[in-house]
Amino acid sequence: MKRLAIVLSVVLIFINAFSLTAFADGIAASKNQNALYVSADKYVIMEAKSKSFLAGVGSNERFCASHFTKLMTLLIVCEKIDNNELSLDSRVTVGERANAQQGSQIWLDKGEEIKLSELVKAVTIGNANDACVCLSETVEPDEKEFLKLMNDKAKSLGMTDTIYMDCTGISKESITTAHDTALLCAEILKKDYLRKYFTTWRDFVRDGKAELVNQNTLVKSYNGITGLKACVSTDGSNMITASAERGEMSLICVASGCSSDDMRAVDARNMLDYGFSQFQVYTPKVDQALFEDIKITHGEDEKAGVSLSKPLRLVIKRGTASEMEVQAKREQYVSAPGKKGDTVGNITVKNGESTVFSADLVLEKDVKRLSVLGAFKKLLYSLMGK
Repeated sequence: MKRLAIVLSVVLIFINAFSLTAFADGIAASKNQNALYVSADKYVIMEAKSKSFLAGVGSNERFCASHFTKLMTLLIVCEKIDNNELSLDSRVTVGERANAQQGSQIWLDKGEEIKLSELVKAVTIGNANDACVCLSETVEPDEKEFLKLMNDKAKSLGMTDTIYMDCTGISKESITTAHDTALLCAEILKKDYLRKYFTTWRDFVRDGKAELVNQNTLVKSYNGITGLKACVSTDGSNMITASAERGEMSLICVASGCSSDDMRAVDARNMLDYGFSQFQVYTPKVDQALFEDIKITHGEDEKAGVSLSKPLRLVIKRGTASEMEVQAKREQYVSAPGKKGDTVGNITVKNGESTVFSADLVLEKDVKRLSVLGAFKKLLYSLMGK
């Protein structure tokens, strides 16, 4: 028996040593920023400002939206705030449906008055279902009408594989994808006033009666972290979306199906590290004459301003800037009439045979055709030396 015990002890020591070595190798591998290690079965890395796809697996495969749904509810509320229809200082009354919510909550009482900012805080930090319903009812008491706002907004953002069936994500029928969620995150990150909530680790609402703890543990330690949300879905899947900003680049990562609570933070860290180490913001150098006013023929005005249809900014693999070739063309003049946004040229950036950026040069205003009376006035003014 003693001999058997000794053998078993040796085997256990070997197994533990092997496990520790494997764990250490995993940590070392995650620090190798030239490779990307992600336990999640569906994920994406996106640059927020350009919405450039940097890396991903199963990024267009649908999964239960769960608490990620709350990001759309927040976005709808933020648009009302931006339009001065609501204020973070507004006080709202809790309804019966909010009070009846299950799962994550701040225990709101029916008829209770609470500041909108506290509800926003409870949703961004704590994933509170009752606070989320209260926010939705503040915008639109009719649940179906609020769902229409959510789904219409998703469609406008290009979230083609997303369907919302409730405002909280409790419903398993609310579905999305990693790519769609990244598009949503890119939009909500424009709301700067939410950052203080998204990056808070621990706080309280309702005069200290309800504690909020952020499940996105990266807010405690990741350099440049700007948000967003982590959770376990209603079907038991570990999920996270995180964002960070360094210099000119803002990154978003979304993952679903992470192997554990701890690994979702590791996955997010690895994705963000990979994005920052492997990519850079690149602004091509172009002839500034392309942006000079363009000549107008047969028009009331002799010239019109020209601008680019989207920012001259792209994200490329580090070390490939010298491989980029800029091609540009522009019309010499425009014959009136013309409309604001009409194309007068194009700027294209290529890497070999691949086009990595393309944008149109467009008119900045409408151009009206010169009438006979207008032509006569111009001739008269010319003769008078004016």
